[in-house]
Amino acid sequence: MAFSQSAVLVLEADIERLADENVTQYLMTQAFLPGDQTLSSILDSDIYELLAAACNEYGFSVDEISKLKPSMVINILTVLQFQKLGFVQQGIDAYYLEKAKNQRKAISYLESIEFQIDLLVTMGDGYENDYVLYSLQDMENVEKDFLPLLDEWKKGISSEMEASLTEMREQSPDLYKTMVTDRNAAWMPQIEEYLASGKVYFVIVGSAHLHGPDGLLWQLEASGCAVEYF
Repeated sequence: MAFSQSAVLVLEADIERLADENVTQYLMTQAFLPGDQTLSSILDSDIYELLAAACNEYGFSVDEISKLKPSMVINILTVLQFQKLGFVQQGIDAYYLEKAKNQRKAISYLESIEFQIDLLVTMGDGYENDYVLYSLQDMENVEKDFLPLLDEWKKGISSEMEASLTEMREQSPDLYKTMVTDRNAAWMPQIEEYLASGKVYFVIVGSAHLHGPDGLLWQLEASGCAVEYF
């Protein structure tokens, strides 16, 4: 019902531009380590061995992608892991984007696709070892933790997500700041403009942005908005 009553669909970024050759080219130019750097030269030997073992588990050698930035390797492993668990690539953003186009709704975005690419390829910069270790440990728990998160998402509750965000904030504060705090802070002024516009906006963001003390829902409540949970 909320979507049908909305005038504008808002997504994090324009996901359709991922098919644009210029965007693909931009990603490829940013995805590789500079100069003579390789994964083995920037990671401690024990972290590198853990990463190599994870690559072997999915049927390829870390040597094949030795020039990729750690964040790109982690992204590849994450995609392969979710495919193995039977999850498809299409997300709720793509589903509602298609509906919005069919219904000729206006579409807006909270950030550019270039920003998201920059975010992806620079993730872990300056703390590569901690980032890779945290990501690999997180992947080990995906099968156990993801289904409860998915179940909560369907029911509109957040205890598992709150716990996951707390763990991320404590174990990898730099990553948490980059991925959650800074982006939420950048989005809030835009969302407040939507609220003041008199139009109904249907905003879709990842659930990690909604919950916790830095989450958008908490910030909206703190600013005086009435937030209803269904």
